[in-house]
Amino acid sequence: MNIVIIEQNKIFRESLKTALNQIPDFDIVSDSDNTDCFENLGDKQIQLILIDNNLTKSKCSEIKNKALALWPSVRFLLLINYKKEECNIDLNRPVKAILKNSSKKDFENRIREL
Repeated sequence: MNIVIIEQNKIFRESLKTALNQIPDFDIVSDSDNTDCFENLGDKQIQLILIDNNLTKSKCSEIKNKALALWPSVRFLLLINYKKEECNIDLNRPVKAILKNSSKKDFENRIREL
């Protein structure tokens, strides 16, 4: 599964990338704090985008629109800090989320559910 991570906190982003790359079938093909991570992906098909929910609603919309134009069936998973946090992305469908402090196994299970 090709995964893109868009997360503002570089330390968390790098840690998550390292952890997820250790899981069979997961390949972090790009990571950044904005949509420049979509550059230079060539013909790679992205199945999942992990998005920092701390991004502004306009930034989340930009990511969503750009991603769906490139990969119409891509799925999104919000990285949140608190269980009751409001979703910053509107996909006209339910959005899955995971707490940033979740374990590697929790991330794996949630991603495989999608």
